[in-house]
Amino acid sequence: MKFTVIGHACLFIDTGRERILVDPWLSGSCYWRSWWHFPPNTEIRQEFLEPDYVYLSHHHFDHFHYPSLRRISKRARVLIPRFGVDVMRHELDAIGFKDVTELPHGEIVTFDSGTRLASYQYGPDDSAVVVEREGIVLADFNDCKIKGAAIRPMLKAFGAPAFLFKSHSFAQAYPNCYDIADPADAKLMTREDFLETFIDALRELRPTYAIPFASMVACLHPESRQCNVYAVRPPEVAAAAAASDIGTATKTVLMVAGDTWSSAGGFQLGVNDYYEKQDLWLDRLAERVAPKIEQEEAGERAITLTFDQFERYFGRFLKSLPPMIALVLKRPMVFFAPSDPMPYWVLDFRKRTVRRLPAPPAERAAIVRIREAILAAAIEKNVVAFVHISMRIRIDLAPGGVQTDFLFWGLLSLAELGYFPLHKMATARAARVLWRRRAEAWGLVRSLVSLRSFDQKVMRTLMSRRHRNAS
Repeated sequence: MKFTVIGHACLFIDTGRERILVDPWLSGSCYWRSWWHFPPNTEIRQEFLEPDYVYLSHHHFDHFHYPSLRRISKRARVLIPRFGVDVMRHELDAIGFKDVTELPHGEIVTFDSGTRLASYQYGPDDSAVVVEREGIVLADFNDCKIKGAAIRPMLKAFGAPAFLFKSHSFAQAYPNCYDIADPADAKLMTREDFLETFIDALRELRPTYAIPFASMVACLHPESRQCNVYAVRPPEVAAAAAASDIGTATKTVLMVAGDTWSSAGGFQLGVNDYYEKQDLWLDRLAERVAPKIEQEEAGERAITLTFDQFERYFGRFLKSLPPMIALVLKRPMVFFAPSDPMPYWVLDFRKRTVRRLPAPPAERAAIVRIREAILAAAIEKNVVAFVHISMRIRIDLAPGGVQTDFLFWGLLSLAELGYFPLHKMATARAARVLWRRRAEAWGLVRSLVSLRSFDQKVMRTLMSRRHRNAS
């Protein structure tokens, strides 16, 4: 068994019999030239482009990277998680892959060689993959927040993993791209929350080694570069784990692109100064990619978005939302379009209408500022929620607007994945997925009652604010 970190969330696993490539973002940028590899990714060897299997954990561009997937041999068999709706299969067909298999939650695939692999889904579009060969277990959680009751079947099937790979930093605009009027609205997510969720995974899984993973990026576009200050980097994760109650049960190992582990030689870690001299490296990388960013910028400056395009897209979104959604989305969201004489484009959740105004309504939750070219491209590709991930966005959050803003981006993501209108979930497929993931559903109910976990911290904050506003 051997594995190689290629960069960010991309892992190459060689079991000795199969070569498995996970979440290939091999080179270049993603999210409209905002995200780049940091530390820089390793040289792409031919074997990385000719795997036997490709596993894609979810649909985000830093895991499902179209330019990278086009480079990979179409003889590869692609394994994807089976969600309640078809999130990825039709797009893989369009790219040219002929052998695509959806893996039901927790169902173990045993290859002819004896290698075992299973996908564990969590939430609407996240998954973890577990690979076992001759007693060595790799659990690649990447962005997946699976925990509690949902994680026990994995432990029962595979035991404690030798290696756990898990993300550990911000991957969305909140709160770092927000101008927040009320300081209380800035407390939904903090650096400490990301560290604690990483350590919680160590408590539950008790891996031999933990590798901070899937957060190895830098924002190098001028519109998002300030976000690097807030990134939670691997040395900080290792320090937090060492200071926790985990003790010596798990060793945190910092791996960067090109580093490997093998059964024969153990860890092979290169010497680097990426984190000690982070600012110097970021300056160097920004200078290197500046021509590509400027080329993109030139194209963006020439593109504007029409209100008709905006209204058609978000009008469909508003009509697709569940009944009585205005009970939780009580305040309008506003998008700013500077090319329009009436530049404030308003989403009214109570009336389910889109309108434009010369000034923002006083009762707004937030004003969203996105370059029109990016918003136009995101509308065309049905991925407006990804702009929030890109961090090429500014949001002026009105006092108490955090509930509406938070729920808006979550519901928009669900709609773009295909979960709305809700009748799309009234299928045998969705019913089978829910049944297989009943432990997750039960765990969610229990955590809603206990309000102890990180995601429930968010829920608790929203609930308390709703109560305060109502009173």
